[in-house]
Amino acid sequence: MQNFDPIVTAYVLVVAGLLGLVMGSFINCWAWRSTHGESVLSGRSHCPACGHELGARDLVPVLSWLLSGRKCRYCGEPVSARYPATELVCAIVFMAIVYVYGLSLETVELLAFAGVLLFLSLTDIDDFIIPNACIVVALAIRAVYLAAAYFMGTLALPEIGYYLASGFGMGVALVIVVLAADKVLGRESMGGGDLKLYAVAGFYFGWQQGLFLIIVSCIFGIVVALLTSGRAGAPAGEQPSGDQAGEEGFMRRPIPFGPSIAAACVITMLVGNAFITWYASFL
Repeated sequence: MQNFDPIVTAYVLVVAGLLGLVMGSFINCWAWRSTHGESVLSGRSHCPACGHELGARDLVPVLSWLLSGRKCRYCGEPVSARYPATELVCAIVFMAIVYVYGLSLETVELLAFAGVLLFLSLTDIDDFIIPNACIVVALAIRAVYLAAAYFMGTLALPEIGYYLASGFGMGVALVIVVLAADKVLGRESMGGGDLKLYAVAGFYFGWQQGLFLIIVSCIFGIVVALLTSGRAGAPAGEQPSGDQAGEEGFMRRPIPFGPSIAAACVITMLVGNAFITWYASFL
């Protein structure tokens, strides 16, 4: 967006932010229904506590949560901060993508991919699952973009082959590493959904940015594991103590890794290429 008039840039970013707020609200609803056995097409939005249908004034992203005092207007139950947080994160990501990529076909592709990443992050947090449908949709989005870019003359066949090979190569390499880690640790070290998501990331960004993405996602994963260590797992009164608590919390308690990979994908979208260029300047 650097080449646009400042007023036009501000207008486009505001529109992108509003779109992000709306999409964040919709994706949050869809993910919640998906993990609770409800169809996103069946019925209007409702309070998860009392089941009361929500009116228009209850569905304004962020503002409804603030104006209602962070509670349901009908039953008084607290409404999780996850709702406005998801909406704000989606808005910020949408604005950042539009700012970096401008008004382009790639922007449309990455906005759609970001929506998929948000959805699978929420389902992974709730149910420790990255739906196969998300992987299929992400692959379809990328395939459509590559085909369109090829027919528009902005992408050559060797470049498409590079992305295909990168996705396949990253997937195979990580499967080998994970199988070895499973054997050493005597337990599953990474879920199949995480491996598939890494392969998708390779398909989107190529192997060079893919390596950057893996490092960033591992850093995010370690930070999340450390911050949440000992906060979940055994019931109250049965939590291990001392060094045992730290070891059990960090090494044994399952932690959704999908959000860390998704966050790394977004970071890679925004600064991955710049980082690779900067790093290559030292070689």
